[in-house]
Amino acid sequence: MELVKFNPFATAPSVNSRLNRMFDDFFNDSGRLLSNTAKGWSPEVDIFEKDGTVVIKADLPGIEKKDITINVEDGILTLKGERKAEEESDDKTVYRRERFYGSFERAFRLSPKTDPDTIEAEFKNGVLHITIPKAVQPAGKQISIQ
Repeated sequence: MELVKFNPFATAPSVNSRLNRMFDDFFNDSGRLLSNTAKGWSPEVDIFEKDGTVVIKADLPGIEKKDITINVEDGILTLKGERKAEEESDDKTVYRRERFYGSFERAFRLSPKTDPDTIEAEFKNGVLHITIPKAVQPAGKQISIQ
């Protein structure tokens, strides 16, 4: 009888393939269909500064302007909205559904150096542009000594 040194990683490929298969089965199209509507979604955003203004760009394809709200309270900018699901019909067979539907909410803490009273937003071609100008900082003051 020959002794073989134990290698714990020798079984890794088979375990890995089993786990992959298990996840594939769990997230099949019927599982995806449920998760795309019940779980909700979150739009992707870019945040950058340009010419002294903070800009938030949010991708919101398939959403109408009337279904989007932007609020500012206590230094938090909140973006809310809803992408409505398309009407289902019995005359089609769905093979894959990857687009998400339902409500979303994103919140962003504003810098104290921004001016929430001058925030502007524009919605065009499925992209929301929020511009947040920086507040005018008061100039320093020379104090005379008595």
